[in-house]
Amino acid sequence: MFRFGKGSPQDGYLGQFFGAHFGELYLFFRVGFAVMTAMHGIQKTFLLWNFPAEQDLDPLVDIAGYVELIAAVMIGLGVITRLAAGAMMVVTALSFFMIHLERGLWPHYWDPDHGFDALHHGGEVAIMHFLAAWAIGILGSGKWGLERLKTGKELF
Repeated sequence: MFRFGKGSPQDGYLGQFFGAHFGELYLFFRVGFAVMTAMHGIQKTFLLWNFPAEQDLDPLVDIAGYVELIAAVMIGLGVITRLAAGAMMVVTALSFFMIHLERGLWPHYWDPDHGFDALHHGGEVAIMHFLAAWAIGILGSGKWGLERLKTGKELF
């Protein structure tokens, strides 16, 4: 049985197991975030998967798509990770305040023209991206970042 507290994983202490494997678990989180962010950036950059969803395109959307795509690659590889996470935080904060805030925080809302529609959501996705980028910005690339593996440290 797993218990929280001091001890070894063999003794059944869950906290020690996760602590011992934090580098690998964080790599999974960082790469997962990068893949999802890259898909978001690809959608905007190449107008795929029903994007722009009947919205007027603004040059800022193009810039956001490229920033998301480039930052996702950098975060996924673990190269200048903190800078890339900072860029993602700026993009997600701007998207929240410029686009999603008027719809609130609701995951889906009722639109008379579309009904309940995932493409017409509130700002919770932007907030989750912001928080994940914030955590990555604090933690950097971790021990499995390409930059750390090549140079022995993070450059930024």
